[in-house]
Amino acid sequence: MTQRIKNTSSGKKIDALDEVKVLDFTAVIAGTYCTRLMADLGATVLKIEPPSGEIMRSIAPMRKNVSTVFSSLNAGKKCMVLDLKKPEAIEICYRLIKSYDVVVENFSPGVMDKLGLGYETLREINPNIIMCSISGYGQQGPGANRPAYAPIVQAMTGFDSVTLAAQNDMSKPLNMGLPVGDTTAAIQAFGAIMAALYYRERKNVGQYIDIAMADSLLSTMNRDFQAAFHSDPIDRRYGPLKTNDGYIMVMPLSQRHFKNLIECIEMPQLINDKRFSSDRARLDNYNQLLDFAKQWTSNRSTETVLAIFEKARVPCAPYNNLSDVVNDTQLIYRNMLTEVIDESGPLTVVNSPFIFSETQAEIRKEVATLGQHSHNVLSEELQVSPKDINVLVEKGIING
Repeated sequence: MTQRIKNTSSGKKIDALDEVKVLDFTAVIAGTYCTRLMADLGATVLKIEPPSGEIMRSIAPMRKNVSTVFSSLNAGKKCMVLDLKKPEAIEICYRLIKSYDVVVENFSPGVMDKLGLGYETLREINPNIIMCSISGYGQQGPGANRPAYAPIVQAMTGFDSVTLAAQNDMSKPLNMGLPVGDTTAAIQAFGAIMAALYYRERKNVGQYIDIAMADSLLSTMNRDFQAAFHSDPIDRRYGPLKTNDGYIMVMPLSQRHFKNLIECIEMPQLINDKRFSSDRARLDNYNQLLDFAKQWTSNRSTETVLAIFEKARVPCAPYNNLSDVVNDTQLIYRNMLTEVIDESGPLTVVNSPFIFSETQAEIRKEVATLGQHSHNVLSEELQVSPKDINVLVEKGIING
């Protein structure tokens, strides 16, 4: 059985990042998902929010005025309210920085410097600090200050054009589905921070990390980037095959897949067809091969086709809705669906994607309310007196 929690001989749970402290100035998705992944691995993540809360607290779907999206992105973090427009709040940040390992932010380029929280300032306070800034186009350059959200970056980098080109009969770009620009940058930032922590462990040196959504997304388009500049066109389409009651995805790339497929569709004569006689020929004529398969699948039900293909080990899948995925036995086996608790009660969310043999990785259960930990952080981490905390509340620097 897959285990998300590995016990040591002493019976205690192990967290890979259990001694790492993260100061989280992020909002929306790119930065927030990055720090959520760190919390999944046991890092102490302190999320700093403005008095009104970050915008994701208002993003649907909502349950009793609580955003389920916010809950899934921020489970396991502490939350502190600070009005960063006030110098007293910046002073609190300086005091926190002394005992923290990582700062993650995704303000517009230059904002952290204007606040007095830029990397050069922070490393004077804590020379070992690792700071990661996530933005649309990077911290410097002629386009650095262009406003950027995932749909903007996906249009600018050619991601949407590549997706459009893969459609056979469409003339305008598609509406954005998944925020790939955000999540790709989040994962790149997470990996870069892990590398920086490893380097610091070896060399005792912190560093600054500049992650751009545009760079991150462009770096994933390896095949299509090369195809744009070389006269060896790729028109292979990984698209749906029609059945008599729906569609399936099939992907016969290898010679073994090819042989199994033509046996399934009862066309053994294709084994000697020059169009499919080698890997290169088969890939060049991939669409024609799928046309043959389509003639066979179109007269059969999705259930029947999948059963035959799966038995023959031909890579295939149904086109599921997300509501179908929750019943997938493999995802259930891997404990990929779990619950967190927010103000509205239990909420089903997607678990951490990491499963280790020796350490724990799972989304933490609690979703903090706005400013839930403000007072505790001040009193326990910074030893601020109750009287001085009340003054900060009266000035609107923290929440009451």
